[in-house]
This record gives sequence, structure tokens and C-alpha cells, in this order.
Amino acid sequence: MDAGAGTPRARILIVDDQDAKRLGLAAALEPLGQEVVMVASGREALRQLLTGEFAVILLDVQMPDMDGFETARLIRSRRQTETTPIIFVTAHDRAEADMLGGYTLGAVDFIFSPVRSEVLRAKVNVFVELHLKTLTVQAHERRLRELESRQAQHELAKLWGAIAQSADPVMITTRSGVIEYVNSAFEQVTGYPAEEALGQTPALLNSGRQDAAFFDDLWRTLLSGEVFRGEFINRRKDGGEYHEEKTITPIRDEAGRVTHFVATSQDVTYRKQMEAQLHALNASLEARVRERTAELEDVNSELEAYAYSISHDLRTPLRHIGSFADLLARSSDDLGDNGQRYLRIIQDGALKMEALIDGLLEFARTGRSELRPQPIELRALLGEIIAELPGAEAATWDLRDLGAVCGDLLGVRQVLTNLLTNALKYADPARPPH
Repeated sequence: MDAGAGTPRARILIVDDQDAKRLGLAAALEPLGQEVVMVASGREALRQLLTGEFAVILLDVQMPDMDGFETARLIRSRRQTETTPIIFVTAHDRAEADMLGGYTLGAVDFIFSPVRSEVLRAKVNVFVELHLKTLTVQAHERRLRELESRQAQHELAKLWGAIAQSADPVMITTRSGVIEYVNSAFEQVTGYPAEEALGQTPALLNSGRQDAAFFDDLWRTLLSGEVFRGEFINRRKDGGEYHEEKTITPIRDEAGRVTHFVATSQDVTYRKQMEAQLHALNASLEARVRERTAELEDVNSELEAYAYSISHDLRTPLRHIGSFADLLARSSDDLGDNGQRYLRIIQDGALKMEALIDGLLEFARTGRSELRPQPIELRALLGEIIAELPGAEAATWDLRDLGAVCGDLLGVRQVLTNLLTNALKYADPARPPH
């Protein structure tokens, strides 16, 4: 409470371990003109909650020592703060964020980075106004008990005026569910004027999209005296459906008996439409990925078949060349020096050609093999490869600590073998390779 002006100010708690994020959130909320308290950890937040009430808590999900979910669980465990609204602020997208876990802990919303200032102010302002109205209600109730006079009745009328002019739909029912009051926002959202809604039950808005178990849970929660929070798919008077997030609070008399229920709600139809569009887009992208994957598999199959076909066609004449070269080698004395040199060239070429064919087949098998990732010690693997490498003794090897990687052992071995083989093959003959 601002003692100078007599105007109530709501307290907003920002919990984030990063200074820049705290200051950015506070700057975005400054136009609301409320008291902003900033802390850097969940433990500091719990200490602040002991000093007084807060209209809303902006809670970072990822924090060291005590994360946002653990902090929220402790906040909800205290009777004084079990109904304080919590808005989680997270850098994750919707697919990665544990939204269900957050709502289970009593979160009223999620805000995803980067945070848009106008969206943040709009969301926080809803709870600030509700908190201020709650403070006003509590103040009026105290005055009514203290004064019990005409002035108290006048203040009560002002309170009803504030509820009547609220931007969010408000509905009050009896314990049995009969509607006794609706404000103008209710009329605008539902299309039902007050004279048609009074005396009815909330079933007037039932779209049939919630099953019996949903309403059984609702009534079980309310009749036990607990607050119910849920999402409804309701039907307007014109037949159109809309999504609504609703909080229903039991009202008790002096003896502690539940006599009425107050329901405040927020139309979230637009948000649901955006979520549905995002879901459809994700489904479309997944379908395109599957289609592209199938195309790549077809190409790989064609490449594999082509490799086997080419290798088979090349091996037959290559065997003939090798066989006749071997026959000529047996009578190489009759060929002369040039003939013997040409024969060696033919034999070397045949061997290289066979190595190329083997490489083609190995490539085809590699594309077909299933990858089996496992931890690989690179230094040990290189030692094994060098020990088996032809001509390795002609080089100086300096193996250092290369650490471990996760990969397919056969594939990594083949890549390293090819690299080292080429390194030896194309080394400068004038200098020993190192």
C-alpha cells in the first residue's frame, strides 16, 4: 500500500539467476506502476514470500541449486502462497518445455523467450488487477464487519461495480450451481444477457466436448473446498465454440460451509487456434521429412545395386587381364626389358583396379550397414590401425591423447584407415613421412 497516495500497489516477484533477464523483465513491467521485487534464486524467493503477498510470480525454469519447478512445489506447499499465480519463463520451445508438469504445480501460464514486452505486461496485468480487486474485496469485507453501517453497504456497492466492469467474465453461483450473478464481460463473451443466464446453471454453456469424468472431478474438487482450475470448451448462444481458462473458487460462510462459487475466466480461443496451426505445420513438416527420407532410401538402393552391377561387370575382364599377365610373366625372359616393364605396369594396374572395385563394394556395404554408436578411444584405435597398415614401418608416428568419441566403430575405423593409407601413399619420397 502506498501510504502517501492511499493507492494500493501490487507486488510482483521476479525470480531469475541472470541479472540481465531480471532487469529486462522489470523494465518491461515498469509501465504498470506496481512494486517489482527481484531475486536471483529460489531460496531468496521463498524468503521474500514470508514478507507479504505477491500478485504474481515470474519464475525462471532453469536455475542452479533449485530450479523453477522445485521452487514452485515449495511455494504451493505453503498455505499462504498456495494460490499465488505463477508464470514460468523459459527459453525452451513448446515441444521441449514440461508444460504439463508446470501446470500440475499450479502454473497459470508459460512465457517463452524472447519475451515480448506487451504480451508480458498484458498477462501480468490480469493477475495484478485480480490481486488488487481481491485486496479491495478483503478491505471491504473488513470494513463491513467493523462498521456494519450504511457506509459499509455503499462500499459493497462500489465493489460490485468493480466486478461488474471487470474485463474478464465473472459468474457467481450457489452451492448447487444455480447462477446468481454475471457481469457484462460474461454477456459479451457468451452472448447470453444476464436475464437469460440468471436462474440457469453453467450447463447453459456446455458444448458436450468435456466428458462426465471432467465434471465429476470439478464438483469433487469444489465441494471439498478446494480451488478448481481448468480449461473449458464452451458454446456461445450463437452456437460458436470458444476456449476458456477458468478458475472457480469456493466461498465459505462464517461457519466454514461452502455456500457459493465465484468463477473468473479468460477467453483463450485465439491462443488455441495458433497452437492448432502450429500442430498442423509440424505434422506437415514431419510428412515432408518422411517423404524425403523415402526418396533418399530409394537413391541409396539404386546406388547399391549399381555398385554391385558395375563391380561384377568389371571383375570378369580384370581376371582375364590378370591371368594372361601371369602367363606372360612365366616367359618374361623372352620379352626384353621394355616388355617386362610393360608387364609390370599391366599387373600393377590390374591390382589397383581390383582395389578400386573392392572400395566400391565396401562403399555400397557401408551405405547399407546399420550404425551402432559406442564410445571409441581414438588413440587405441589408431594404434591398432597403424599396426596393420602396410608400409607403416617406413613412417614415424607421434600418437598423442586424442580423447574419446561416440560413433560407429566400423565406420570410424574405415575412415581413419583410408586417411592413413592415403597419407603413406602420397608422402614425399624424398623425406621420411612423420
